[in-house]
Amino acid sequence: MAEKKTKKYRGSRTHGKGIKGGRGAGQRGGRGNAGLGKHKWIKTVKDDPDHFGPKGFKRPKGLTKEEKGINIYQIEEKLEQLKEDGYVKKKGYYYEIDLVKAGYDKLLSRGKARFQMKIKVANSSERAVTKVQEAGGEVIITGDNS
Repeated sequence: MAEKKTKKYRGSRTHGKGIKGGRGAGQRGGRGNAGLGKHKWIKTVKDDPDHFGPKGFKRPKGLTKEEKGINIYQIEEKLEQLKEDGYVKKKGYYYEIDLVKAGYDKLLSRGKARFQMKIKVANSSERAVTKVQEAGGEVIITGDNS
């Protein structure tokens, strides 16, 4: 069995470890994250600058709902596809489009309305309504996002 090092230091008060060297975590300035705001500040600034301060939070998924929007020009591009799926009906000189059934929540204003449309949608921007009305159409806002 090897000789213990403490036997060497008999008569020495600190056994070569300094005043607090042998007492728990004294030599390393505390256990874990102790001292990050005081004597280990340089380490904090260098290695983990965002350790202190607000971090923000994420809202619960049940409270948030991402709106699915569609622009006027996209309606005109997808008109044939929407017609095949049964969301568009040609009634005389105008198109009757049901965006609620198609799964869209909001009508947006990018693009130009080139023909008359009667659009049923849950929500819409004011500019989109204006553009559709200028083309001789109508926007019916249902207000339900289901």
